Amino acid sequence: MTGFRFGTAINCIDGRTQQVVIDYMKQSFGVDGVDMVTFPGADGMLSNWERSEDLALIKQATSISTERHGSKVIAVVGHHDCAGNPGNKEHHYAHIRRAVQEVHSWKFPVQIIGLYVNDKWKIEEVR
Repeated sequence: MTGFRFGTAINCIDGRTQQVVIDYMKQSFGVDGVDMVTFPGADGMLSNWERSEDLALIKQATSISTERHGSKVIAVVGHHDCAGNPGNKEHHYAHIRRAVQEVHSWKFPVQIIGLYVNDKWKIEEVR
């Protein structure tokens, strides 16, 4: 993978969010491509910590991206109109913040950010 710079997105399965996240990460973080780790309502699942087998699979896939592909940035993504984690913008912001904390606990030596795809299909950084 020499020369190809990867980023990682832990994102919902919703296809409407994929390209906008990839484009944002390419532009904002100088990556060439983004490994997508998808799960329905990923921000909600990561923020609740109850489904350990699902969490383990997401962590394993993220590990491959960081360790084998050399990804230097992980984005945890939530979005408007999510079928897997229904709720308003504030609901998703809270889940994204908790999910970012969870991913930080995995101790990958990378930057971890939160992103929200709003109702106009634009990216908002969640701090």
